[in-house]
Amino acid sequence: MKSLFKCCFKKVSFTLYLSLFGVVWAAGGCAQSGPSKGVSQSTPLEVKPLTSESEEIRVRAGQLPEVTLTSSIIFRVLAAELSAQRSAFIPAGKTMLDLAKEVGDLRLARRALEFYLAGGNLGGALEASRLWLRLEPDDAEAVSTEMTLSAAAGQTSGLTAALRKKIDEATDKTAAIGQAMAILGRVPDKRAGLSILISVLQESNARDTLPAHIAVADLARAAGDAPRALSAAKAALNRAPRSEDAAMRVFEYGLAVDAPQAFKDAQGFAAAHPNARRLRVLMATQWAERREFDLAMAELVAMAKLAPEDFDLMFMQAQIAYRAKRLADSRSLLEQFISVQTQRESAAPAGASDATTALTGAYQLLSRIAQEQGFFDDAVKILDKIEEPAARHNARVRQAAIRAQQGRTDEALALLDSSDPQTPEEQILTASVGAQILRDANRLVEAIRRLSAANVQLPDTVEIKYELAMLYERNHQMNDAERLFREVMALDPGHAHSYNALGYSLADRNQRLPEALRLITRALEIAPNDPFIMDSMGWVKFRLGDYAAAVQYLEKAYRIRPEADIAAHLGEALWLLGQQDAAKEIWKKGAAKEPDNATLLETIKRFGVRL
Repeated sequence: MKSLFKCCFKKVSFTLYLSLFGVVWAAGGCAQSGPSKGVSQSTPLEVKPLTSESEEIRVRAGQLPEVTLTSSIIFRVLAAELSAQRSAFIPAGKTMLDLAKEVGDLRLARRALEFYLAGGNLGGALEASRLWLRLEPDDAEAVSTEMTLSAAAGQTSGLTAALRKKIDEATDKTAAIGQAMAILGRVPDKRAGLSILISVLQESNARDTLPAHIAVADLARAAGDAPRALSAAKAALNRAPRSEDAAMRVFEYGLAVDAPQAFKDAQGFAAAHPNARRLRVLMATQWAERREFDLAMAELVAMAKLAPEDFDLMFMQAQIAYRAKRLADSRSLLEQFISVQTQRESAAPAGASDATTALTGAYQLLSRIAQEQGFFDDAVKILDKIEEPAARHNARVRQAAIRAQQGRTDEALALLDSSDPQTPEEQILTASVGAQILRDANRLVEAIRRLSAANVQLPDTVEIKYELAMLYERNHQMNDAERLFREVMALDPGHAHSYNALGYSLADRNQRLPEALRLITRALEIAPNDPFIMDSMGWVKFRLGDYAAAVQYLEKAYRIRPEADIAAHLGEALWLLGQQDAAKEIWKKGAAKEPDNATLLETIKRFGVRL
């Protein structure tokens, strides 16, 4: 049957069927169209007149309850659903849960669970799941749901025995251990979850299996216990010496403990098992991350000799050559790769190979190389070769960015306007890039006009509102900027940069400083390690006359991000603390990095300093 509420309410998924009530509801275009789950067609539930308020509910053990409807029951179900329609999920969940307790119907309990989950109320969801389990104790989904929610709530009492029982009784030990991992992964205290897993497995009949050791290794890694993760990974490899999965964990988890030994272990396994492709690719990737490009390239070349038709290895070589700034080598490898993939594409029916996708990545990288070499027209032409529909829009946006880099702003905008974005994400990207191109060309009014149109077309889009607010701020339209910053805060209370931008703007203009401090404090609570927000906090402290506190924040920000704007602020705070030499030194470093920075130049000029 098609549920009334499934038709009319789509904010959460659910399995409650209206045929519980044995009625047909024709409101809002929704109607029953067939039998419901768990209710016999031949014995529909009786519907009593709505004038009665005291009908009995007769519950039969092991079956769905036999319900005689009353106006109270119908009213409470509809009230809960209407509350949910208005996003009042918590009251809806409470109403449905109370009714489920009275009626003893597991479907109402599950519906209450869904409401509580939609409202983010873990406690209510856990209570509903326990009622569901009590009503249907043999249902595997009910058992798993209750355990998962208990773990998420940190209520781990009894979890060890329950998980051990599931593993011991399971025919598929790997799947059972995976389920235990999924449940324990939700325990807020990851080390406590790890401790439970170890206890579960030590006493289970799966204690010395490969999946058990791997599970401990993975959960230890998630808990931040690198030595335990490595130890368990080694135990897994000892249990299954040919397991590439175990060897990869010994390598990856060993990097955090002893990187040279981890590479040595991985090389030893690769020497014994040269076809261990995933491990060898991981080694090459890690060497590249450490800028050991020759080692990374040698590993990929050796792999290619063993598997000459593994053309992805050629593309990986091109990527590493690009990262090493060996652009000519990268270009040569890409041209070979493109030749091979073009042949594969033409030889297979449309859509029968991954050649088109492979070519997309190759053309993107080849275009980037041409751009970095200064061959801008070539870079644009290369992107024209991309045929994959999902990548065409991004290719057009890249072409626009290249034309903008050439100073051909109107051509760039024309490319964007012809890009035909199909999704909201593509529309947002198109609008943002267009505004950025106009902003960089110092055409602020046009940039504002473009983003304002996008704000009308895509209302309640945080990215567009924030960028538009920043443009207004740059164009000294502070009332409009503040309005939009506050709209962003309302849409996304965790958007740290909206609080920071408004707070910094107020502090920089030396206005409403207590409010600026509150805004930046909130931003720092959300993103405590953001150097730009630290800079803002230092600047508002400076404006409030607390120079010592200002220096503390600004020095921390500068250590993380030694940029000229932060150097300007730090130098000014140091100067007013009487540390003129330190101020000059900071300004000198900032000027060496960004000699044309307007904030730094204005600050140095204001203090009459020559560097």
